[in-house]
Amino acid sequence: MNDQNHHHGAHHHHSDLRDLLPPAEPTLAAAPAELTQWVTRHASRLADLGPGADPGAPLDDLEPLRGLVGGARVVALGENSHQIREFGLLRHRILRFLVEELGFTVYAMEYGAAEGRAVDAWIQGGPGDIDDLLAPESSGAHGNGTEGEDEDEDEGNGAKVSKGLGQPAECRDTLRWLRRHNAGAAHPVRFVGCDIPMAGGSLAPVLEPVAAYLATVDPGALRFLNTALEVSEPIAGGTVMVPAYARLDLDPAEQDRLTTALARLLGRFTDLREIYTGRSGRTAYETALSDVRAAVTTDRAQRAMAEALAGAPDGLNFAARERYLADTLLEFLERSGPGSRVVLVGHNAHIQRSANQADGPLAVTTMGHLLSRALGADYVPLALTGNGGETVENVPDRDHPLGMRWGRATTPEAAPDSVEALFAGVPGEPALVDARALRAYARRHGLPEPVRTRLDTAFLEIPALEAFDGIICVPDTTLGADTPQ
Repeated sequence: MNDQNHHHGAHHHHSDLRDLLPPAEPTLAAAPAELTQWVTRHASRLADLGPGADPGAPLDDLEPLRGLVGGARVVALGENSHQIREFGLLRHRILRFLVEELGFTVYAMEYGAAEGRAVDAWIQGGPGDIDDLLAPESSGAHGNGTEGEDEDEDEGNGAKVSKGLGQPAECRDTLRWLRRHNAGAAHPVRFVGCDIPMAGGSLAPVLEPVAAYLATVDPGALRFLNTALEVSEPIAGGTVMVPAYARLDLDPAEQDRLTTALARLLGRFTDLREIYTGRSGRTAYETALSDVRAAVTTDRAQRAMAEALAGAPDGLNFAARERYLADTLLEFLERSGPGSRVVLVGHNAHIQRSANQADGPLAVTTMGHLLSRALGADYVPLALTGNGGETVENVPDRDHPLGMRWGRATTPEAAPDSVEALFAGVPGEPALVDARALRAYARRHGLPEPVRTRLDTAFLEIPALEAFDGIICVPDTTLGADTPQ
């Protein structure tokens, strides 16, 4: 893969998306002492998450969440990096609290909507093992999406489950708990994936179930679907990064052939809605339509990432995936009636309520921004971040099966104008702060609010006290059990 032709024109390309981040010049020399003191006085100390921490321990320390959550229908639990052990354990405990104490009924995740149907079947007691569905590919054991994909037949619905990123060990433990909980529950918790397939890496997880749908409903439309697979599968991989790199060398006409085929497929679905619904029933139609929309969105997300890698990023184009994430959840809420309450798990950058600057490296409208506009006070985002210990660095890598690799990094010291800096006085255990109360205090006293928060190893400009209703800062984080040592 390393011959020169493969990288032709690479000198124009960003070897690393981190080049796109604006250099962060702190706006303060030191964190405002009054705010740090307020956090030290008012933060709720949570149970220790160190080695040997028991996720099944009593949940009394989480009682302050009751007031923070109130009657909200959607509570989002974030993280500033994927693959962090303590965030997985803390979200497990918070999920238990929200389900056992507050009656939440749905566990939604930044995970493929189509792949999520198999996970839902499993936590409802279906056959198989969650590791087969969700364990990450062992690094290096996976082809580049072209030859002999390491795919399992999922017995439940004949869908192929190609693992790609998978989900960390801590998340799989949470799903095992949900399955045990559901076995004896009067109202079992549902699992819902809200995301595009394979973190944007492949269209197959959505197009394969659509092909099965069309085989009986409209076989004539299969030609569009087959064209889409023919173009997209040779460049597919474990995350959006693989096809994004491949598109740098893919003839634009070939990319347009994919986009055209998907547009015609979606047009067929919308034009023939009544006929399709009559043949399949409404639920099957809506599921297949959502899968087609996911395929269209994935094509746009891959194009947006390829443009960024080529050195011409357009933050407005990154909105496609956020729109799908938000709409999938809102449509689920609409279908599932007023009693359903959702715990939504995703990256802080997805769940934040605030929009981003149009010229930055992040999507202008985030999933959380769209949910907040639709749901108002019924949407409560809680950020998880940390000081000290280690974190993950995502290093784009054209020759890796995921298009990137995870590096271990020492957690950088909190920037003085970051929300993390305000937790300097609570170093010992995880601490929860009501961001709304802290913001009100800062404004009442004319104190400068934090203007950034950490994402992996960088501090990004996000008005943290507006973006989140609650912030939990965890000391001395470590990498999850699956992360290569």
